[in-house]
Amino acid sequence: MESKKCLYCNDEIIGKREDAKFCSNTCKAKHWEEKKLSSQDAQPIKEEKNVASQLRGVLNGAENTKTVSETSNSIEPVFKMVEQKVPNLVRIPIDKEYRRLSDVRKQVDNEIQELQAKLKQINSLNGSGWIWGLTGAGAIVGNKAAKKKDHGTVLGATLGLITGIIIQDVTKSSRDEEKKWQAKQLQQELQIRITFIQDADSQLKFLNDKLKLIPQYHIVQKQVKVIALKKAEENKPSLLPPINIENSKPLLGLNNDVSAVSLTTINSDKIISSQHLKKMEFKALNFQGKWNTLFGFPSINFHCVIHGMSGEGKSTFAIQFAKYLADSFGRVIYISGEEGFSKTFKDKFSNNNAESKFLDVADLRTFEDINREVPPESYNFIFIDSLDNMKIDADKMKKIRERYKNSALITISQSTKDGKMRGSYEIVHDCDIAVKVENGVASTTKNRFKEKGMSLNVFEDKKLGNNIEIKRIV
Repeated sequence: MESKKCLYCNDEIIGKREDAKFCSNTCKAKHWEEKKLSSQDAQPIKEEKNVASQLRGVLNGAENTKTVSETSNSIEPVFKMVEQKVPNLVRIPIDKEYRRLSDVRKQVDNEIQELQAKLKQINSLNGSGWIWGLTGAGAIVGNKAAKKKDHGTVLGATLGLITGIIIQDVTKSSRDEEKKWQAKQLQQELQIRITFIQDADSQLKFLNDKLKLIPQYHIVQKQVKVIALKKAEENKPSLLPPINIENSKPLLGLNNDVSAVSLTTINSDKIISSQHLKKMEFKALNFQGKWNTLFGFPSINFHCVIHGMSGEGKSTFAIQFAKYLADSFGRVIYISGEEGFSKTFKDKFSNNNAESKFLDVADLRTFEDINREVPPESYNFIFIDSLDNMKIDADKMKKIRERYKNSALITISQSTKDGKMRGSYEIVHDCDIAVKVENGVASTTKNRFKEKGMSLNVFEDKKLGNNIEIKRIV
């Protein structure tokens, strides 16, 4: 009988069963351990899942940027020194105070003239008004009372004159006292203003003398750049005046060649150069037709807020948008936290022909339900209808955006009576697009991807198909 060899150490198997493959349990254990390790090494490395990889109709950053050819080889800068007048900053506060004080002095001078006119009017009051007034009144009364009009007029005027003289004399002392009191008040006001004028004149003279000692401008030497043709075009006639390059002295530190400049290294992944930023590429969704007119080219993980009052058409608009995203770009989930799996929810989908193999619906009612039932990196677009019913505030919304960072989020909310979104305005502030739906018209009130103020007639879709009316709100 032929002896059997151990599969691990190749020694002869003694005292074992006929079907034994190992000479001992130790060899058996080592054999299977090494086989397990070798199978693990041969297993391909599993790549991290990213839901963006299943998107369709995506624009790369380079496709959205127009490359402008550089023309730096056609011209070269030449510098020359020129004299330039620069305002003297020392004069500015002094000149400002001088003009202010001059305006105030002019105003006070006008007040002095008005007070002097009032004082002259008071001094002219001597009670003659009584005489003239009663004389005229007596003439009128006599004319009407007497049979002979002429005699009555003369008699009435005479009696009025005598009465006026008597009243003038009786009121003379009280009138003089009133005149004295009013005149004294006016004289005090005049004296205050005259004193101010004297002080102002003294201060204005001081400021004016100071301004005479300070030059209005400084003359500085400034380097300016003049465009000259390159050597390749030297033979062509130039329209520029001749420049004496020998006399032009560039200022130190203005050399165009910065290749030798040493910059401090910034060790931070949060800070990059503007040149690095220019080279970065970001993917965008290639929206077409009415959706491009309304939204432009959003990023693949945009956040859109849709709000409106009940019955205005916000859910209908959201379902139409979900249908377009599913048919054209990627996988969509529409979370119905308000109606759930109900007849009304089904009717909305049916009326808008929103059935698609790339569009799923979910009956989830809370923030916790979303986290539990919707795994990250599963859907490209997540609709949440609505934030109010699911009690999702700004803090919870930030957590959702962080959890589904590679997915676009479209959230629906109720509006208040004045047209603003119900709840925290922080959600609108943080979003990329805000859409207000009112009377069946969806209008963008915020859009980071194109100008806002575009509108779309939601319910016209049922009558006109894809020819939805879009207009610009002015």
